[in-house]
Amino acid sequence: MAKFINKHYKNIILCFIGTFINALGVNCFLLGANLGDGGTVGISLALRYTLGLSPALTSLIINTLVVFVGWKFLSKTTAIYTVIANTALSFFLNLTEGINLGVDDFVINSVFGGAVIGIGAGLVISTGSTLGGTSVIAKVLNKYLDIKTSQGIFMLDGLVVLSFLLVLPIENVLFTIIMLFVTERATSFIIEGFNPKKVVTIISNKNEEISNKINDFTGRGSTLLTGSGGYSKNQRTMLYVVVPQSQVTRIKKLVNKEDEHAFLAIHDVRDVLGSGFININ
Repeated sequence: MAKFINKHYKNIILCFIGTFINALGVNCFLLGANLGDGGTVGISLALRYTLGLSPALTSLIINTLVVFVGWKFLSKTTAIYTVIANTALSFFLNLTEGINLGVDDFVINSVFGGAVIGIGAGLVISTGSTLGGTSVIAKVLNKYLDIKTSQGIFMLDGLVVLSFLLVLPIENVLFTIIMLFVTERATSFIIEGFNPKKVVTIISNKNEEISNKINDFTGRGSTLLTGSGGYSKNQRTMLYVVVPQSQVTRIKKLVNKEDEHAFLAIHDVRDVLGSGFININ
């Protein structure tokens, strides 16, 4: 374990920071406004509203059971990170339990609560960890029922949110949905970075000229791929390049100037690792 900590201490620290921010979001914004959440934290909040149980305690118990059941579906590193993150989350939920900003406004609590929780979750997920709960169960469903993990998480979180209709007024549940949307956007923003990247695929008779222009403009190389038309069967090249989102508009104009008949496909990309981007190590 000591060897693992020495090797991964930076990510562990990031897990602690992320779970602390997450706990602040729950206690400062959600509890004060009687809002719900997805995952095991959402179940813990439902138990808090109905039975008065501490979210710190119930989330620890639920996550421990879930991780125990789904341990074999996680890699060793992810499993250890998940245990660390869930334990830290429960500790910080208890530590910050008495903090209440006293803001009695659904809009402020749902928007800022979602943003704060999303930032915390993004930091945790960026380390390769999960916040347990629905993420682990979704992996089990994927194994036995062939349901995509992302779809499994969506369905399980949806069931948790719908369960709040039994314990909270409809207005609270609707603002909970708004909060979850903000959380997802904030999480994606943290994971993708402040300047997300785009993949641009170009099919043109002037790919070499376009490649040189893109290299002069962005300072980045590109890749020429060989392919054939599905109908014509003619051999031709495709230009593949990864650029910051801020440069996409300029590249579209650049390509159109060189070849107004060029075909462009622009794709979202979640992670870009390697030379010129993020060091894999």
